[in-house]
Amino acid sequence: MSAAEPFVPALRSRALTGLYDPVMSLLVNEATLRRRTLSLLRPEPGERVLDLGCGTGSLTVRLKQEFPRVEVIGCDVDPGALGLARRKAAVAGVSIRWCLGPAHDPPLPDRSVDLVTSTLLFHHLRPDGKRAALAAALRLLEPGGRLVVVDFTRPSDFLRRIAFSGVRLLDGLEVTADHAAGRFAEIVESAGFERVTEADRLDTPVGTIAFLTAARRREGRGG
Repeated sequence: MSAAEPFVPALRSRALTGLYDPVMSLLVNEATLRRRTLSLLRPEPGERVLDLGCGTGSLTVRLKQEFPRVEVIGCDVDPGALGLARRKAAVAGVSIRWCLGPAHDPPLPDRSVDLVTSTLLFHHLRPDGKRAALAAALRLLEPGGRLVVVDFTRPSDFLRRIAFSGVRLLDGLEVTADHAAGRFAEIVESAGFERVTEADRLDTPVGTIAFLTAARRREGRGG
């Protein structure tokens, strides 16, 4: 999927969107992934946090529950997934701002958030789509704002390389090539972010996931 292409629904079919949560729970150790992501986010009270490509909202809702004094925004291009996310928020009794839009052009003003996070979105995007989504994140962040991206990286061993080949065949070899080679951090840095760091890794049944942190440059430093 590039910046100009139509989105692909969760599990590649609108009919399967309702199965996304149990499938992800089985395949990527979702509870552990969510816990580690939240430990890296840790927003301050009053900050504005955007979950870019929030999908069905599992992390978005949990984020608001863990940090009730922050403003949480969930944005996704899939209306079916957003419908599930809204229902989760209603059941949890939390207030979240939801917006419908693509990762490369979220319908939000420039410099309107303090923190952008994205989980398992970027390996679905073609190279130009990855760069466009990172440019959007940079645009939306306040100077000094943070980015936390959780996505597949170079598999840690032979068995996970074989397992990740299934993900690559499903999503496209070109689309996932930078992740399989461990080059995604370089793409984040080339997009204009600084202090790009692999803060953690998680081995899953379908590959290895990296937790990347980065920041937008502060004013007076070229950003």
